[in-house]
Amino acid sequence: MTRLRNWITYGNVTATIAVFLAMSGVAAAVTLAPKNSVTSASIKDGEVKTPDVRGGAVTGAKIAANSGGSGKVIDGSLTGADVRDDSLDQNKLMAASVGTPELADISVVGSKIQAGAVDSRALADNAVGANDAKDLVTATSLGTVIGAGGAGNATVTCPNGGMVIGGGFAWQEEEPNSIVYSTPSENDPNHSWTVRGMVPAGSNTLYAWASCLNP
Repeated sequence: MTRLRNWITYGNVTATIAVFLAMSGVAAAVTLAPKNSVTSASIKDGEVKTPDVRGGAVTGAKIAANSGGSGKVIDGSLTGADVRDDSLDQNKLMAASVGTPELADISVVGSKIQAGAVDSRALADNAVGANDAKDLVTATSLGTVIGAGGAGNATVTCPNGGMVIGGGFAWQEEEPNSIVYSTPSENDPNHSWTVRGMVPAGSNTLYAWASCLNP
């Protein structure tokens, strides 16, 4: 009995079990899932993390519509190259979100500015010089004769489809007459200027003039 206890050691037991398993044909193996056999339903929610996804494996076609919002985009990770041409309009931009630093040099031309959107308040001091005003012209209307006690209008339209940026009036005779208003035309405020005057006595001729920016 003592000899048997001396023979039974951890190494002898382990070797005996290994021989038994080999002779019985029992073996342990790692089973791999067949290709494309793992579906979304096979994966527990939240188990797939960023390190589990191969770089470039997720494309636009694999993302559900409207599933990627601003909360899922890292600040500064999107550049102009990531945005499709003409895919952003003013309805998709937050108010005041685009300033001078976001605009490329010479990227804003006249056709991209709404009529009347730029006035003197939008221009820095000395921002417009003689070279910038080379297409500025003045147009004058035909005279409108107004009799005693009467009122009349004079309207001038900028030539060549130019945009009116200011205007005024003039009387032919230096007499005490009245001006009711001098303003962009109600019918065509972007291209015409209208003045209305009154003559209390005698008669006089009223003229309207406008400063126009050629297209």
